[in-house]
Amino acid sequence: MKFSLKPIFLTGLLCLVFFSAHNLSAGNVMVTLRVNMSLAYPANNIYVGSDWAGWELSKFQKLTDNNNDSIFEITLFLPSGASYNYRFTTSNTNWSGFESLGGTPCGAGPNHEDRNLVVPQTNSVLDVVCFNSCMNCGETPSTMLNLSVDMNGRTVSPNGVHVAGSFNGWNPSTLSMTDENADNVYEITIPVIPNLDYEYNFLNGNTLADAEVVFGICEFRSKRRISVQDENLTADPVMFGSCNSTGAPITDIKIACIGNSITEGGAGNHVNSWPIQLRDLLGEGYYTENLGVSGTTMLKTGDSPWWNKPQYNYTYSLEPDMVVIKLGTNDSKGGNWNAAKFKADYISMISEFRAMPSHPVIYMATPAKAYSSAYNISDQVIFSQIIPILHEIAFEQGVHLIDFYNPTWNMQANFPDGIHPNAEGLHVIAQKAKENILRAKPVVTVSEASADTVQNKLYQWFRNDVPFAESHRRSMKVTENGNYKVAVRMSNYSNDVFVSEPFAVTIPQGSNHTYLTVDYNVMIGLGQNLNQPVLIYPNPATSTIRIENAGNSDLVIFNNTGKIVMEKKQIEKDQTLNISGLSNGLYHIKLSKGETSLSRQLIVQNQK
Repeated sequence: MKFSLKPIFLTGLLCLVFFSAHNLSAGNVMVTLRVNMSLAYPANNIYVGSDWAGWELSKFQKLTDNNNDSIFEITLFLPSGASYNYRFTTSNTNWSGFESLGGTPCGAGPNHEDRNLVVPQTNSVLDVVCFNSCMNCGETPSTMLNLSVDMNGRTVSPNGVHVAGSFNGWNPSTLSMTDENADNVYEITIPVIPNLDYEYNFLNGNTLADAEVVFGICEFRSKRRISVQDENLTADPVMFGSCNSTGAPITDIKIACIGNSITEGGAGNHVNSWPIQLRDLLGEGYYTENLGVSGTTMLKTGDSPWWNKPQYNYTYSLEPDMVVIKLGTNDSKGGNWNAAKFKADYISMISEFRAMPSHPVIYMATPAKAYSSAYNISDQVIFSQIIPILHEIAFEQGVHLIDFYNPTWNMQANFPDGIHPNAEGLHVIAQKAKENILRAKPVVTVSEASADTVQNKLYQWFRNDVPFAESHRRSMKVTENGNYKVAVRMSNYSNDVFVSEPFAVTIPQGSNHTYLTVDYNVMIGLGQNLNQPVLIYPNPATSTIRIENAGNSDLVIFNNTGKIVMEKKQIEKDQTLNISGLSNGLYHIKLSKGETSLSRQLIVQNQK
């Protein structure tokens, strides 16, 4: 970054007079930042986010354009010689308006998306730079981006169709699209800076409230994303609210990932966020949607409740098959934390999402470990209060719980600011989410009379979704008809909780009781010896099953009468088995290695 010792503007002199002498310590100088928004379609609000503001949205400082020349500026008092990273943005309430310097010569910071300033020794006015560029706009190359949206099947607003995005500061009324041939396909050509990624939405009207809600691989957090290179780019036509030209819905298993900045992809890792990495890890047949919002809380009384964000409504629009809730980190702040309200609000969210028309499977997730008290976050509250409350909820409500705390233990190097994981740290979280989502869940079966009388707090049985008191055993005697399930915490050293599917019990005629057991033994298991859980999926299965983390184990599959239907010695660590020859029904898989063994039930639903 170049500095010029030009005369200080009159506004800067007025600022100097305004500030009292004690605010101008001997080591501070006046620095004027200037950004040209002419290629970004100037917005009314331009801010600077920075190290000196602690990257807190509410502390971002507003720039002004008093002469309407599209050059916004601000004069700051900073300590000479200090080094800061900063970026210009169009918002001080969310992270979507930031410029990106990634791939440019002046890109700085952990992800090379920031600007860097070494404060000079004397009062200075910095050279004008273009938003998203190292140079001024007159020196910045531009290219043309052609967009089109199909509005067939919709009533077009009398205010017209518009597009708003990071290329115009999300101004909803400046970019009006046209339909020259009256085919209800609206088009626009926009000059943009090349070699950058842009976010945008189409609007059926001219306010942000008119923006589409779009899900699919073309978007991130319901905003479309596109990468523009050196040449003019014409994007494929799409239907309003869809990633494709037909408006076809997503048919994959849809997973809504709810959370704060660690979910959104804090520290500039949006593209590497754990929900996006989870999508790649799960592979074909799964779609994840990142509904994380930086700074948010589960607490409705917190400083930024997730409940109040647009992503709350996006969750309903998605109609998810699964919901993963990862909130709690910001709830640990001293000004937020309230144990009773946190538990009540968490149970309320679970109840609301369970009542969705899609009846999604709910997964809670513990916060990751916090290595810093930055942002007033307390790891002690997370470890000693929030995680135990999540265990209580899991055993009271029968909800799966994913442990993100232990996998991120002793990973301080992957948390650059002590709170937000880098791409590698986010991969660890995504991998753990994959393992828990795909892991075979406990299976309840009728058993012979059991001598299992040992109370073990790692089990909790339910009848018709109501927890049984003193039912903390692997097996139990039941005396009433109903739907039974069990929640299993894997060990005292793990936060993971898995919940079985309901099992319908009808007491046999002539008897007043029956016995149930669950196939999860929390004390031993093949996966514990391998330090990774054994995954067997999908279940139910049709033609193939995938077995992971069971290297060099011997495999035997029995049918429900005990007959061996498949046997393999020393299977590979990760192996896909063809089971298309098996008839529909219930089977038992046994994996053995040395003196350790693991058994799981498998349901085959062959579509013959």
